[in-house]
Amino acid sequence: MNKKTCLALILTIALSGGWLLAKKPWEKKFTDWSRKEVLRILNDSPWAEQFVRTRSFTGRGTGLRGEREVRDSFTVRFFTALPVRQAYVRMIQIINGYDEMGRQQQAEFDQKFARALEMDTSGQIIVALEFASNDPEYSREVERQLRTGTADLFKQSAFLISDRLGRVDLQEYYPPSPDGTGAKFVFPRQVDGQPVVSADDKQVKFELGLARSVQSDIRGGGGISPEAESRVIISKKIKDLMFEGQLEL
Repeated sequence: MNKKTCLALILTIALSGGWLLAKKPWEKKFTDWSRKEVLRILNDSPWAEQFVRTRSFTGRGTGLRGEREVRDSFTVRFFTALPVRQAYVRMIQIINGYDEMGRQQQAEFDQKFARALEMDTSGQIIVALEFASNDPEYSREVERQLRTGTADLFKQSAFLISDRLGRVDLQEYYPPSPDGTGAKFVFPRQVDGQPVVSADDKQVKFELGLARSVQSDIRGGGGISPEAESRVIISKKIKDLMFEGQLEL
């Protein structure tokens, strides 16, 4: 190998190593996150997943702005996971110019939002769902279902699925809140003294039945499957949910 080729190889390895060692946003202190990093944590991270299904309007005109293509967007987040709560707080910081505040102002801000970061999550796993669509008819139907739904109603269609316990029943349900964090599906963290999810498990799933007007199954990371209509299903690997040495869910 000549000197020129050797140098090129070393440079390639160095650059590759730098890329591989680049920190993910959640590996940094949350107060250092940029807006872009916050959005990634809230939409595309181990604790959150956003998927958009596209389809064509058929015989029903167009969308809200005259579009011919339907876009149904579903965002599912493990709301009790600390990185998700940190992301919400950081976004509020960015919007309010936290980084430019004086120490006293920052201290007052931190005190105001400390509850969101320090909330007791030992008894519950909360899954949040946000939905948006440019199909007016479908949008109204899903929004109506989320707005008027109750825990008793969703117990028939919303489940957390554990490796060891199978389907875990819904405990509580809260309709979409004014703060824009979506509808909340609340599950117990333990059943009969056993943890619903532990660090020794391989994966955890969230499954939700939607309005029957949906014509296909929406699976996080798995594309569209026609065999289980009207379902949102996401699956997360437990090893990816580790944060600062602990399982965050």
